[in-house]
Amino acid sequence: MKNNLALLAISARKINRQHIQLFFIILTLAMLVLGVGAPEDGGGVGA
Repeated sequence: MKNNLALLAISARKINRQHIQLFFIILTLAMLVLGVGAPEDGGGVGA
């Protein structure tokens, strides 16, 4: 159990602020790309 806690502490030190920012930038770009390809909501009558 003590080994697991030590590994977790080491892993937490390796994940810094830049990694988290990069993750959110990539996630945001992926959501934008998916949003561009999404079909329009054309549920009107006679459309």
